[in-house]
This record gives sequence, structure tokens and C-alpha cells, in this order.
Amino acid sequence: METIHYLYTEDKEIFGELKYTPNIFSDYKKHFHTHFGLTLIEKGFLQINYDIDTQITLDNSSIAIFNPRQIHRSEVIGAQGYYVLFLNHEWCENIQEDFFFHQNILNNPISYTKLKKIFTHILEENKRGIEDRLKILIKELFTQYASTQTKVEKEIISKTKIYIANHCDESLSVEEVASSVGYDKSYLIRMFKKEVGMTPQHYILNEKVNRAKDLLSYSEINSLSHISVNAGFFDQSHFNRNFKSHFGTSPKKYKKVNIIQD
Repeated sequence: METIHYLYTEDKEIFGELKYTPNIFSDYKKHFHTHFGLTLIEKGFLQINYDIDTQITLDNSSIAIFNPRQIHRSEVIGAQGYYVLFLNHEWCENIQEDFFFHQNILNNPISYTKLKKIFTHILEENKRGIEDRLKILIKELFTQYASTQTKVEKEIISKTKIYIANHCDESLSVEEVASSVGYDKSYLIRMFKKEVGMTPQHYILNEKVNRAKDLLSYSEINSLSHISVNAGFFDQSHFNRNFKSHFGTSPKKYKKVNIIQD
């Protein structure tokens, strides 16, 4: 059974979210997360394809890294004991202002063991001192693996991503996005797919489901239909289908976990 545990600062603000699944049976299609993520497994293998052509195989002694908005998909190869920790971008920036991991697999058994121990304590509801322990470990990883120089994107891609992020809660079309950045629609689609690894339309959808996930986690809105509209979905079945496809559970079940924890 999948469980979700939220991590809080001393000021009672959520800074992280740990998701644990004993067994995963389905693959995940191309998507991204707005937060920084770390993943590890207890048994088996998980094949992860990043961006356009980077492929890694995660085993039970390494850590997979997901930079914010880094596109990826995964294929299960008998993986068991799946953990994924999402950390708020702002929380991470307080440790290191600019960070970007140029390698997405950390073959570091020592850090794996430390992180696994922290995850185990979270699952056991033994969260005392967890934030400080995570800060120490994340700082070690940033110092060892992260570059303070983020990847320079072409201006058109950067403008497109910013516009989509600012307007994804609207009925946003690729035509509108292309017009806003001043490029032909067909040209934008070709360039965006080449540089990012997915079409602008697919990217818009990813922004919407991530917005919905944040609303389910942090907002006081209880109505799934209202959350759907606030995230830019105007069809409930479309919202449910895409949310489950991205996060492996329905919005209703995800919200239920939040209510139980609150």
C-alpha cells in the first residue's frame, strides 16, 4: 500500500514529501516534478530515462536525482521498496542558492545508507530531528555533486517555460504560447521537443498536474472539482486520468492521504 508522509519545519511549514510504495508494477510515462527529488529502491532495478537520451539503471545501492522540471520516465524491472522524496525548491535554495545535478545517478552506498535510514525513521513516524539530518545530507550531496552553474537554455525555451508556468491554470493553447514568445507554432513545437524532450502541449499538461498536486497537498480547497478548475482542467475525467497517470494514484486517494495526516 502506498503511503505519503509530509515533513514540516519548526514553523509548521511543509518542506518535503516522502512517498513509499512496497511494490511498483506499472511504468511511468514522460513527466516532470516542480520540486527537487531523490529516489531509491530496496530491491530489483528501475530504469529511468532522462531528458532526451540519458538512461540510467537504479539499483539498491544508488540514489536517483531529479532536478526541478527535469523530464523523465521510468520502467520497472522487478523493483521493490520504492522511495521518492520531494523537497521544496525554496528549502533547497536555503542550503545552496543555485544547484543543478549534471549526473542523475549517485553511486554512493554510504549516502544511500544514510538516506535509507532517514526514510525508515519517517515511515516509523520518528521524525524528531529529521529536518536537520536531511539538511546535513543534502548539503553533502550538493557540495559533492551539484554545480552552481545551471544549464544555459536557449532564450526561446526559457521564455516558453516561464509563460507556461505563469498561465497553466488557464485554458492554455500552444498557439497562445507561440504568440506570447513571438514564434511560429510549428517552429516552436519542433524546437521545444528537440531541446526539452516533449511537446509544448505535453509540457503544459505536466504543469497542470503538478499544480493540482500542490493544491491537493497545501491548499484548503476540499472540492476536487474546484482543484481541477484551479489547476486549469475543465474536464473532471481528463483531470483524474492524467493525475493517476503521472502520480500512480487518483486525486481522491491522494487527497484522502492528506486528510488522514492532517
